Parts: sequence; structure tokens; C-alpha cells
Amino acid sequence: MLKKYLLLLLIIVTVDSCTRDDICPEGIDTTPLLIITFKNINFPQQDKSVSNLTILTTDETVVEVIKSITTDSISIPLKTNLDSTKFYFIENDIEKTPGNSDTVTFNYLRENLYVNRACAFKTIYNQLSVEVDPENNTNWIQNIEILSTIIENENQAHITIFH
Repeated sequence: MLKKYLLLLLIIVTVDSCTRDDICPEGIDTTPLLIITFKNINFPQQDKSVSNLTILTTDETVVEVIKSITTDSISIPLKTNLDSTKFYFIENDIEKTPGNSDTVTFNYLRENLYVNRACAFKTIYNQLSVEVDPENNTNWIQNIEILSTIIENENQAHITIFH
């Protein structure tokens, strides 16, 4: 009987030891994603979806960030441990048919800000710049407009890609 009480006491102490400030609450700003919109190169005010868009990392272990979706806007993560992130943006990536791939590099300066004990730090990206590797004039990405050089929230688009 004593063992049951000790077990019950141990369970109560364990559950009670997790306090509210150990969990990062919803609504607290954390490291923001990069928001990208896609527009028509011929009609710059008009949104234009990218068909079967796939985005891959260019690291040794390639990771699919986005897999074959048709959309006119995306949110992607930037690296928090380096001042540059490179992706393959692949248009018309259909199974068994390779799509048109452009290599896009995002350069920035990182600033780590302490949020609180539960959420720890978040990274703000400053002085954002973008480069598209030229590929003998076969790029599907025709132009990139930086709307905000500071990425500190996800309230609005940071970049527009024209295609």
C-alpha cells in the first residue's frame, strides 16, 4: 500500500513540475519565415502561380522544403547558423519529368534576440539580398524584387519573384 502512495506522489510531483513558462505560448514571435510572392513578369501587379513548384536545399543532404505544389506565395526558412541560404527553385517538377531549376541564394546578417525562458532566442535577418545563378538565359525566374531588407515578422511578403 505504501508503494502505491509513493508512486502516486511521484506522478503528482512529475506532472506538477512542468510550469507554464516551460512552454513557448502561441502568438509569441519566433524566428520568422521568408515570405515570397510570385507575380506575372508581363503584368507586374498580377499574381501568377508557379506550377508544381518544388524547393530543395543545396546542402550535402538535400531536403525538400516544398514538394510539387501550385501556388502564388510560399514561406520558407532561412538558416539561423549561417549568413546565407541557398535553394533550388524547380518549376514544373512532375514525377518522372525534371522541371526547370534555378538556384537562388539569400544573403543576410543575423541578429539573435532573447524572447523569454520558454521560447529562448529568435533570429532576425537584416540586409537581405538575393542572387539567382545565371544559367545560359534559361532561368524561369526573370526578376526578383526585395520588398523588405529586414525579416522580423511574417505579416507581409518580403520578396516578389517575377516569372
